[in-house]
Amino acid sequence: MGQNTAEYFQCILDNLTGGLISVEMDGKIAYVNPMAGKILHWPEAGRSVGRDYISAFENFPALKAVIKEALESGKTVRRAEVSVLHADVPLVIGYSTTHVKTPEGKDLGVTVIFQDISFSGGKK
Repeated sequence: MGQNTAEYFQCILDNLTGGLISVEMDGKIAYVNPMAGKILHWPEAGRSVGRDYISAFENFPALKAVIKEALESGKTVRRAEVSVLHADVPLVIGYSTTHVKTPEGKDLGVTVIFQDISFSGGKK
């Protein structure tokens, strides 16, 4: 990969078929991939990097709660569901959380990976 390693990894994240949101331990949004904005019907997703997640996700209280729990508890969630509203229509989001750590084990933040599962057997 050579000198373009960072660009290659950026392209991987940008082209995921699921949404990905990463938040630093201080609550600042580090990254939101394009699919996260599409799934959530959130046009300002691309402008949210650097903002505090609490204000950025004010219209998505369930997702905000998922991020808060991940930051505060230190626990990883695998395959859970949450309902978020878009234009008063609930979307069922299947998600997992993971902690981002340095090789030495220092916590850097959390990442939420999710998909809209509203029409694929999620809760109604």
